[in-house]
Amino acid sequence: MENVNKELSQYFQRLERLLDCPKDLRRAFLSQTRRMAEDFVQGRPDTTQKELIDYLGEPEELAQGFLETLEPEILEYHKRRKVLVRWCLIGFATAIMLLLSAWIYILLMQPIQAEITRVITIR
Repeated sequence: MENVNKELSQYFQRLERLLDCPKDLRRAFLSQTRRMAEDFVQGRPDTTQKELIDYLGEPEELAQGFLETLEPEILEYHKRRKVLVRWCLIGFATAIMLLLSAWIYILLMQPIQAEITRVITIR
C-alpha cells in the first residue's frame, strides 16, 4: 500500500504539470481524480500501480481529456495571461538590472572625496 501511495503521488505530480489551465479548475479536477483513486485503492487494498493507472488512465490522456472539456476561450485567456505575467516579470527584472547598473555606474564615476588633514604638533 505504501508503494502505491508513493507511485500515486508521482502520478498526480505528472498530471498537475500537464494541466495547463486556470488554477481553480486544475485544483478541482485534481481533487476529484484523487478521490476517485483513493476510493479505488480503498476498495482493493492489494491494488498495483498498473491496475490504478488502467483505472484512471495515463496522466497525459487524462489531462488531455479534461482540457478538451474546457471552453477554448478559458484556455486561450489562461495562456495569454501566463505570457503577459512572464513578460511583466522579465520587464521588471530588466528594469531592476538597469537601475542597479546605473547606480553602480554613478557610484564609480563620482570622484572620491577625501579630506586630508595633517596634525601639526607645536612644542
